[in-house]
Amino acid sequence: MIKDFSELVTYLSKRSRLKYKVFHVSSCSSTQDLAMSLFEEGYGEGLVVVSDEMSSGRGRLGRRWSATSGGLWFTLVLTPPKLTNIQILSLGIASSVAKALRELYEIKAVVKWPNDVLVNEKKISGVLIEGKKNVKTALFVGVGVNVNNEIPAELREKAVSVKEILNQEVSRVPLLAKILQFIEETYFKLLEDRSNEVLKEWCDLTETLGRKVRVTTINEVIEGVAVNVAPDGSLIVEDSAKIKHVIYSGDVIHLT
Repeated sequence: MIKDFSELVTYLSKRSRLKYKVFHVSSCSSTQDLAMSLFEEGYGEGLVVVSDEMSSGRGRLGRRWSATSGGLWFTLVLTPPKLTNIQILSLGIASSVAKALRELYEIKAVVKWPNDVLVNEKKISGVLIEGKKNVKTALFVGVGVNVNNEIPAELREKAVSVKEILNQEVSRVPLLAKILQFIEETYFKLLEDRSNEVLKEWCDLTETLGRKVRVTTINEVIEGVAVNVAPDGSLIVEDSAKIKHVIYSGDVIHLT
């Protein structure tokens, strides 16, 4: 069992197709920003930036992400050699986190469209993918998992941590290793045109499909039943008039 981040590269190199380089820092503004800076300095695919805490962590749509000590906050850099569907990758990253939590701790984690991981309807993890084009396109896969960190009082009705569920602290290193293993599997499935497998896995892990939801997009609010995900990863919601809406971006709330 690996015990600290210094052992992570050696552990991963024996099992991985990617060549990993791990930067572990005690604090930074954002692992996304630090990974982008290191990428500009010449670090490439397989770079992993882990921080014990972040002062300016961010989630989707520029929202602030509370990233205090004890959580698992990291960014993985990917440089796909061909055009990659970011939406499906995002779904696959969320599935990777849920699978890792299930395998390591027997926590019944599920995924919510587009990229949240929930336990008993409370958020335990979120995903943010940002892109940057230099000589080649780089994807910065940011993942935050509530592990041993204290959930702020104002978020306790909506968020939960591994520590809270298990009533004990756990090591973040094995969790990171397992998540990276599953992310890598997802990534190569997409590169090998096996996105249908990624979508099926997400569908098997989600509690969004078949439920009544409210989706808030930039332009409107839609209520209906989430009936499926399309081949491109978009969510299909059928309203009370039996009209099907294809959602490419938005916030989903489970109503039932």
